[in-house]
Amino acid sequence: MAKEGSTMDETQRLTIINDYSLQSSGDDPSMNNLIESTAHFLDMPIAYVSIIGEYTQVFKARYGIHFESTDRVEAFCNQVVENDDIVLVENAEKDRLFSSNPMVIGSPFIRFYAGIPLRLQNVTIGAVCVVDTKPRTLSSEQIQSLTKLSSHISTYLDLVRQQTQSAHEHQLIEQSPAVLMTWKNFEGLNLTFASTNLTQLFGLSLEPLVQRQEIFEDYIDPNSLNEFTFLMSNHRAGVQNADAQFQIKNRHGERFWIKMISQAFFDQTGELDSVHALLIDNTMNRSVEQKLKQTNQQMRILLEASDLGTWDYDVVHDINKVNQYSCRMIGVDMELFDSSRHYWRGLIHPADRSAVESAYTQHLEGDSESLMIIYRVKHSDGHWIWFETYGKTIERDEEGHVLRVAGIHRDITEKKETELLQDKQRQLLSFINKAMSIYLQHNDLSEACRQVLPELTEIADSKFAFIAQMKKKDNRDALYIHAITELSWNEATRTLVDMYHNRALYFTSFDNLFGSVITKERMVISNQPSTHPSSKGTPKGHPKIFRFMGLPIKLGSQVVGMIGLANKIDDYTTKDSQLLQPLTDALAALYYSVDLEDARFKAEQQLKNMAMTDPLTGLSNRRAFRDYFDKLTSTGEVYVIVILDIDHFKQVNDQYGHIAGDEVLKSIAYQLSNELRTDDIIARLGGEEFAFLIKNDDQAVVTELLNHIRLTIADKVINYGQHSIHITMSMGAHFITPAQNLTMEQHIDAADHALYSAKQQGRNRVIWANDPPMTKLK
Repeated sequence: MAKEGSTMDETQRLTIINDYSLQSSGDDPSMNNLIESTAHFLDMPIAYVSIIGEYTQVFKARYGIHFESTDRVEAFCNQVVENDDIVLVENAEKDRLFSSNPMVIGSPFIRFYAGIPLRLQNVTIGAVCVVDTKPRTLSSEQIQSLTKLSSHISTYLDLVRQQTQSAHEHQLIEQSPAVLMTWKNFEGLNLTFASTNLTQLFGLSLEPLVQRQEIFEDYIDPNSLNEFTFLMSNHRAGVQNADAQFQIKNRHGERFWIKMISQAFFDQTGELDSVHALLIDNTMNRSVEQKLKQTNQQMRILLEASDLGTWDYDVVHDINKVNQYSCRMIGVDMELFDSSRHYWRGLIHPADRSAVESAYTQHLEGDSESLMIIYRVKHSDGHWIWFETYGKTIERDEEGHVLRVAGIHRDITEKKETELLQDKQRQLLSFINKAMSIYLQHNDLSEACRQVLPELTEIADSKFAFIAQMKKKDNRDALYIHAITELSWNEATRTLVDMYHNRALYFTSFDNLFGSVITKERMVISNQPSTHPSSKGTPKGHPKIFRFMGLPIKLGSQVVGMIGLANKIDDYTTKDSQLLQPLTDALAALYYSVDLEDARFKAEQQLKNMAMTDPLTGLSNRRAFRDYFDKLTSTGEVYVIVILDIDHFKQVNDQYGHIAGDEVLKSIAYQLSNELRTDDIIARLGGEEFAFLIKNDDQAVVTELLNHIRLTIADKVINYGQHSIHITMSMGAHFITPAQNLTMEQHIDAADHALYSAKQQGRNRVIWANDPPMTKLK
C-alpha cells in the first residue's frame, strides 16, 4: 500500500522529532490510556505509538509490550515511515519483508500488524499501530478509526509542544529585566496581569495591583504621570503602538525611571480591547543622560554660537544628540528631532547610505582612527544638502567596544555643488567632443548619439533617456529616435526595439508628455508626471515614470529635435537644463550639418542623374550607357548590344512637326522599358537612335525577343492630336564576348554596321553583325 515515488527529507523529519522532544523513550499517561482503549476496542493484544528516530524506534505510548525501544531496522513501523503510507501485514510469517524479523520468530511473535502514519507538520515521524499474535484482517471502518486516532494524537502532540513553549516563555519573562503587563478595557482600563518579576525589579506588590486593591497610577510620580496617561489616551483614540518614560516610587521610597513600550489590540468594531506593555528599568540610562547633559552643557553653549553642527552618539542606547545648529541645517525643530540612528540614516541620500554605513562600521571595528565622510542629507523642505561629517570614538567599555562617538557637521553644499558642476561640465564637454569625433569619423549621427547616450544618462543622474530629431514620416512631422535606453517589457515594445535596431523608430504622436516639448517648443519638467495635463501614463508593464524632463533642440527659433530624460533620483530643476544646454546646442549644430550634407548629397545625385539621363525620354544617355557598358562587360560574361533606329523619322518631323516627333521618341522609350528586363540597360544615343545591352548568349532567343519588340512597335498606333502615326524600327545586333578584346566604340561600330545593313535591306528588320556562325555562344 506504499505510495509510488514517495520521498521524505530525513533531515527535516529528524529535526521535527527533536523540536517536539520525541527522541527519548518514556510513556505519556494520557496516550497510554488512549492506546489501551484502542486495543480493547479492536480486540488486539498489543497497541503502541512509535517514533522512528535515526537508529532507534521508541514507544511514546504502549499496551501489551514491556520494552521501551527497538532497533529501527527491526521496526515494522519503519516501513510506514519509509513508504509514508498505511502498512497492513495480515500474516507476518508469510510476508517476504517480515517473515525473518526477530519479533516474528521470537517474542512477541507478531503475526498481524497495522500501522497508520503519525504526521507532524505534514511529515511522517512514526506510526500508530495495533498488533496481534495471530493472522487477521481489519475492516475499512476500523482502518478509518485508526487514521482518526493518529490525527488526534498529532493534535495532542502539537498542544503539548505549545504548552511547553508557553511555559518556557513565561519562565523567560519572569527571569528577564522587563515586566510584562496587561490592561483590559472593561469599565475603564484596568490592570489584569503582571509578570511576577514586578516585585523583584520595581518592589511593587503583584496581588494588590491585579486584584484592584491598589492602582498602578498611584505609584507614578505626579510630575511624569502625564506621560503615562497620554500614552493610554492615545491607545483609546486608536493608536496601536506607543512608548513613554515616567518615574515610579514604591512603598520603600525607591524611585525608578521606567521606559514603557506598549501595543493596543482592538475588537471587530474598532473599540479598544486591551493594552499589552513591556516595562524596562531605565534608571541608569536617565542618570547617564543627566551627567552627559551637565558635562556637555558648557560646550554646547559655545558651539551654538559657531557655524558647526555637533553630534554625540550613544552606541549602546541608540541616542544621537545634536545641537541647535545641526537641526537648523536640516530645517528641523530641535524638539522634533528624533535621536535614533535610524532617523538620521533615513535622511541620508540613498546613493550615499552604503558608503556612510561602511565608513561608520570600519571606525567602530577599529579600522580607522577617525571618521570623515562627505554625503547628502535631505532638508525638511525636500532639497538635498551636502554634509562633511567628522567624528571620533570618545568612550569604550572594558573590552574595547565603542560606547560613544562624537563629532561635528559642516554644510558644504555650495562648495560641493560648484565642484560637481565643474566635473559635470568637463565630462559633458568631453562626450560632446566624442560625439562630434564619432560623427566625423563614421559620418553616422545615430551611432554617435548611441555611443554617448550612457554618458548622458550618467551626467543627468537619470535612468532613461532618448535623443531624437524632427523628420518627415509619410508626409507627417515625426521624431526620429537616434538613441534610446532600450526597454522591452512586452511584445509590442520588443517590436519597437527591433525597429530601433533597424533605425526605423519614429514617434508620430505628440499628444503626450514628451510630445508637449515639441508642440510647446520649450522645456518641460514634471516631477509628478501623473498630475501633468499632457501625461497619458505608461503602457501596462512599463517601468513607472516618476520624474521627467524634456529639452528642445533648437536651431534659431525652430525645434529640430529633443532630449528626453526620466527617473532622476532627485527632482529635475532648471539647473539640469542649464547644465545640458551645451549638448542641445551641439546637437542642433550636428543636425544642421547633417541636413546640409544630406541636401548636398541629394543635389549631387540630382545633378549626376541629370547628366546621365536623356531629358526627353527619361532613359540613360550616351554617357551613362558608356559607364554601364564598362561595368557590365568587365564581368567577363556574354552580352548582346543592339542599336535601334526609327525608320523615316525625318518624315515624321517634316509631316507632323518636331513636337510629334518628340512624342514618338517618348512612346518608343516607354515601349522598350516595358518589353525589356529591369537589369537590361536601355539608352537614347541621340536623335532617333537607341541602344540596349542584354545579358544572353543564345542568338535565337535574342532574335525572337528583338523581332517581338520590332513587331510590337510596328503594330502600335501613336496618336498625336487628330493624327495616327505608324512607325517601324531597324535593329543591328552584335555579341560581346570576353575573347573579342574590343573597345566599346568598336562594339558599337559593329552593331551600327549591322543596323546599316538592315536599312539597306529594306528597313524594319533585325540584322546581326558578322559574328561567328553559331546559334549559341559558349
